[in-house]
Amino acid sequence: MSEMISGLGEVRRTEIARKDGKAPWSEALIGAVPFLIFGLAVIPYSLWFWWSTFWPLAIGYVLLLLGFGVGWVKGFPRWSYPYVGLVLAFTLYWTDVSTPELRLLNYTFGRGEAWGLRAWIPFSAVAAIALVFTRSLRPLLRLLTGVWRDWTRLSFALYGAMPLLVWVSFDEVDRSFQFPYLLAAMLLLAGGAVAYMRAARSQGRALALLVGLAPAWVVTTVGVATYWHGRRDFWMRAPGNGYEMALTMLVALGVLAGLIFAPAMLGLLRRRAASGAVSLRRR
Repeated sequence: MSEMISGLGEVRRTEIARKDGKAPWSEALIGAVPFLIFGLAVIPYSLWFWWSTFWPLAIGYVLLLLGFGVGWVKGFPRWSYPYVGLVLAFTLYWTDVSTPELRLLNYTFGRGEAWGLRAWIPFSAVAAIALVFTRSLRPLLRLLTGVWRDWTRLSFALYGAMPLLVWVSFDEVDRSFQFPYLLAAMLLLAGGAVAYMRAARSQGRALALLVGLAPAWVVTTVGVATYWHGRRDFWMRAPGNGYEMALTMLVALGVLAGLIFAPAMLGLLRRRAASGAVSLRRR
């Protein structure tokens, strides 16, 4: 096990020694794990009604934190970026989540009591352990310089938050109904992650993320719109309109794509800075 972890994503071996920029299949699959974790987490939640939402997500979050910690120790290789994005997004989301009557470490959460800053305790603990192992902030510098060298890494990190957005989109949807749509969306996102890791150039990586993002969100849109069309729960003023909901979610797809690919501006800025440096040398 230790040998496998030590081989994950050593930056020089995978990104300098490989001139084509492609990650090996092992690391490509590791980059897809965050999306598969979320897909697996919804299985007990969706199929076994006695299982609360908390425990599948908590177990998945621990696994994500493990990947995040290993990525930190290894200097944040390319496969680690979706772990960063999903861990941060999930932690932010969990600060506003309430788990009434949940008992942890001899403490029972009250009704309407959000986790607040306590949600950051696991993240902070993993960060502290990673700092003990690395004894420097150099991995964080590599995280930033990696984005500067390849803007698609930041896009990959933002793409990593998509499993959470897909899952939240199915809020209040019947568990058994949402299961096939959630699983299909997670598999599509995972496929996009694998394609991203295997792409040699930034254009191919961006295309891989788009090919993963768009179908996954379309599947989510179909599931949500189909469920709510004509349905009227007790808290609704009027029956749901699936067509309007689908249109709204497709507009949201455009917004999400704009956010995920906004880091392309970094690539333009980097090229402009490089061309400026060349012109100064010629003078």
